[in-house]
Amino acid sequence: MSILYKTTRFADTFTGDKETNVRVQLLSWDTLDTKAFVEYLADKNNITKGDAYKNLSMVLEGIEAVLKDGNIVNLDDFGSFSLNGSFCEDKEPGEHHRAESIEVKNVVFKAEKRLKKAITAAGFEKYNPERHNKRKY
Repeated sequence: MSILYKTTRFADTFTGDKETNVRVQLLSWDTLDTKAFVEYLADKNNITKGDAYKNLSMVLEGIEAVLKDGNIVNLDDFGSFSLNGSFCEDKEPGEHHRAESIEVKNVVFKAEKRLKKAITAAGFEKYNPERHNKRKY
């Protein structure tokens, strides 16, 4: 199966010309929750759903623990997980900053080139509402 996309034109903020700017929007067929993802892993790897759930939980808990220790998780040929932080909103610019005034802003995932190439190899197909099923979100 290929990755669906559609294009939209948008106006140039300075000239108002709608013909010069085109945006690509990648569309998804569905969103897999944990249960559906575990079922997918179990079917794909010919293991029980319980084993698939244990394996998934072990990996996710490991990533969480490593990030809590202030480290970066770098999975070869897949990508890396790291943290972005910021000061809490209630601090004044001149005040001294302490550890309590810092919060995690985001957990960032950055895909490796090999993962991007593998996903791109799936191919792309322009979305046609008459031919394709209605998308679920």
